[in-house]
Amino acid sequence: GRVRETDLAAYAHQDIPFERLVDELNPSRSLSRNPLFQVMLSLQNLPEAQGQWDLPGLHAEPLPGGSIQAAAKFDLSVTLVERRDDGEPSGLGGIIQYAADLFDEVTAQALAQRLVRVLEQVASDPDVRLSQIDVLEESERRSVVEEWNATATPVAAGTVLDRFQEWADRSPDAVAAWCDGVGVSYREVEEAANRLASYLRELGVS
Repeated sequence: GRVRETDLAAYAHQDIPFERLVDELNPSRSLSRNPLFQVMLSLQNLPEAQGQWDLPGLHAEPLPGGSIQAAAKFDLSVTLVERRDDGEPSGLGGIIQYAADLFDEVTAQALAQRLVRVLEQVASDPDVRLSQIDVLEESERRSVVEEWNATATPVAAGTVLDRFQEWADRSPDAVAAWCDGVGVSYREVEEAANRLASYLRELGVS
């Protein structure tokens, strides 16, 4: 509901020329990216001109969308178009345009497939929570969660205290920690820990 309200409020300003918006906001400029945003999603939901906008003495037809080989204005732009069959909704079509120095065709196709996957889930269950939407397919999720995360390495038996004692015996003068910009050696940490342990035993801590 909040997304809908925000979008509808934005539509009240949709006629403002983009160039004027940039001039008014005057963001920091960079030749490597668009000054306001890098990803654009647009939905063309006006009825097709043919047969819809017949005017006496005029022939109206939609402007071509331009060649998909044209230079990308944004890092990534997704344009969706509503399809209708005899006036009834019959799905969405669209294209993805991307900056070739940031994305390749395989990556763009994967992004398109994920968008379709999300839209299908939302369309089938409008009440679904965002946390329940699966963006990745099962093989992608397995790669991220299991394969990329398979970093287990053999670890020697023993506790952290055992490892610390080994370093204290091996390199007692090496810096074990920093306190207010001053290095504290393993020997100093061990001595302080022993003093604390003795104090706690005196208090009856076992």
